[in-house]
Amino acid sequence: MKKNILVVLFVALFMTLMAASRIYAANVSGIDTVKVLKALKPEVLEVVNTVLKASYTFKIEKVSDMYTPNAVVSDEQQPFSWNGQLAGVQWVNSVEKAVKDFKIKDFKVNVKRVKIFQQTEEIAYLVVPVEYTGTINGDPFEEEGAFSFVLRMVGDKWLIKSQAWVPKNGL
Repeated sequence: MKKNILVVLFVALFMTLMAASRIYAANVSGIDTVKVLKALKPEVLEVVNTVLKASYTFKIEKVSDMYTPNAVVSDEQQPFSWNGQLAGVQWVNSVEKAVKDFKIKDFKVNVKRVKIFQQTEEIAYLVVPVEYTGTINGDPFEEEGAFSFVLRMVGDKWLIKSQAWVPKNGL
């Protein structure tokens, strides 16, 4: 009797884990069980690309109106987070300061293909792999990682609600 109960419990646990792994795999691959678009809207990618370009050109005017009033941006340089509608401006300024402090020359960003995203008509989540490159004292500088972004449709415009950087060596 105990053996039969254990077998039933094991089968039930196995089936539960299999179902959970299918749901997780679907969500990780960008497929949600809720209404999700099959491809990222070009407007979302345009916002993200503009912000990432501003992170190496230091053109704060490009990001001054791309964040929600309660936006949160986090990154690895101090003070590590910025809040509010000007969070993007403050973040770009901190990146520029770090580049100057480390004396990085030819600073650029290479945006790689987005593989993880979920999007509805009103909200988008995406992970954007990037590589920053340049030189320090003539030696190559390279940092790989990814930004996670959450964007919301506010009025008729996509705005960044949150943005977080994770360096590859932190994974």
